[in-house]
Amino acid sequence: MKCVAIGDMFVDEQAFHKEIEKSGLFDSYQGFTWKGDLNRVKTRALIRKIETEGSEAYPLPEDIRKAVVEADVVFVHLCPIGQEVIQQAKHLQYIVSARGGLENIAVKEAQAKGIHIIHCPAHNAHAVAELVVGLMICETRNVARANYALKQGEWRENYPNSGRIRELRSSSVGIIGFGTIGRLVVDLLQPFHTTIYVNDPFVDEKEIKEAGCIPVSKEDLLKEADIVTLHGRIGPNDPPIIGAPELALMKPTSYLINTARAVLVDMDALVHSLEIHQIMGAAIDVFPKEPLDANDPITKLDNITITNHRGGDTVDSYIRSPELLIAYLEEALKTGKTRYML
Repeated sequence: MKCVAIGDMFVDEQAFHKEIEKSGLFDSYQGFTWKGDLNRVKTRALIRKIETEGSEAYPLPEDIRKAVVEADVVFVHLCPIGQEVIQQAKHLQYIVSARGGLENIAVKEAQAKGIHIIHCPAHNAHAVAELVVGLMICETRNVARANYALKQGEWRENYPNSGRIRELRSSSVGIIGFGTIGRLVVDLLQPFHTTIYVNDPFVDEKEIKEAGCIPVSKEDLLKEADIVTLHGRIGPNDPPIIGAPELALMKPTSYLINTARAVLVDMDALVHSLEIHQIMGAAIDVFPKEPLDANDPITKLDNITITNHRGGDTVDSYIRSPELLIAYLEEALKTGKTRYML
């Protein structure tokens, strides 16, 4: 089999090559680096464009296109595999993506040609889940605000939630979206003995209960949870999971956490809600426009913790991807099925 791997600044081509060579699955290998000359800030903007415009966001360089057309298996991270190259592909059997999202792949065209897609939502799941719990503590316990005040020479005693600060063990957490990351958040919260509500219409209630959680409707979750964290996905034409009506349902002492996708939250509605103290606070890691504008209204609020898309940014996340993908591919080749295969 012919293999092509297309790396970038986050998942290096050599990382792909190491695991591919170790597997012994392929007769030939070609490696490429896509947009390797970009720095991290520009690459973040590139990711945002792909996530909004999809697999046709950038044209494929000619040398990569020619290699993909002749390949049996293509490993990729950010590089778009669009409609044209899929239509031209002569032998392609698998597109193997080191990402959780599939925005950079023309999925319908691939499926129409019988090409399997294997992706890797688990590669940064632990990193994101850890950040979620960290942000819960950071926002509710005023960690970032206290740190900033001390560095400004101020010993700050009063905060937006002063007199209403609760421990996680006496709080309830609502998780919208019970996929890989949502389940890991549950695991991390277990030692805190937190009450956990879950809303996911695609997961059986029995499964949610077996995880020690309480299955509820989205409306009831918003009304009951002290902390709401988002881990779902929506389609390009779907409304945000959290908008003005949803924020109005939340308790005035509650917090919203979003480390998933910026489109899940109506940011104008969130800013307004925080300005009028409709909810207690929020912690946000993803934004509609990245880098975030210095004059964005959200930067002026005292009742929000903001981080610059740190969710999956750990060494472990990027190192794990190629190894996991090879394991998935080996299973697919042997049995015809594997986790995270379309």
